[in-house]
Amino acid sequence: MESNQKTGRTIGFLLLLIMALGIPSVVLRGLSTSMVASSDFLNEIFQNSFQMRIAVLLDILTSALWLVIAIILFPAIKKYKNSFALWFFGIWLVQFAVIVFSNITHLSLLSLTNEFVSTGATDTELFSTLGLLKIEEYFWAHFMSLMLYASAAFSLYYFLFQTKLVPRFLSAWGMVAISLVFIASWLNIFDINPSFYFFSQNGIHMIAFMGWLIAKGFNTTQNIPKTQ
Repeated sequence: MESNQKTGRTIGFLLLLIMALGIPSVVLRGLSTSMVASSDFLNEIFQNSFQMRIAVLLDILTSALWLVIAIILFPAIKKYKNSFALWFFGIWLVQFAVIVFSNITHLSLLSLTNEFVSTGATDTELFSTLGLLKIEEYFWAHFMSLMLYASAAFSLYYFLFQTKLVPRFLSAWGMVAISLVFIASWLNIFDINPSFYFFSQNGIHMIAFMGWLIAKGFNTTQNIPKTQ
């Protein structure tokens, strides 16, 4: 059906927009736990506060676009299985809330550095400790949001695998790729630093998945099966 193809292409272009906003968001964030190795890290954050605020905005926008994709897909997934559709939309909603929280944490870190610089605080150790805690708080929320994202994306690929709206190899590849992101996020929670490949391979799949959707959309000959 033509509506299937149009919906798929719309999602493909939304994924392209997500990547276009997401990459500069990561680059501009400029935040890492290694920053505290520098005794002047609060000043460094203050000096880069504007670009960090841009990163916060872009991060929230990209997460909101995933929520838009969930809304677009909700009627189709509901046709497949109502409870699954509610789970799918609900987990994206929770993921968006965690993203907002993590960015509020980052903004509060910027407020802390502004207070540190503007008042000429002499108690550097106290401010540094508070800054470190804010950075850690952001990253813990970040990994929680990654696990939620991985769970929601896995649900998407599972739905596509079952309905054959895209070639099954793309859906299966997606389930494997996003599972590695989920595992890597848990490893970070247990203070185990996994290879960057655990995350980067998901980006490779996303490019292939996005390209297919833009070029082909969803399968026009495939009807969505209804399950109980």
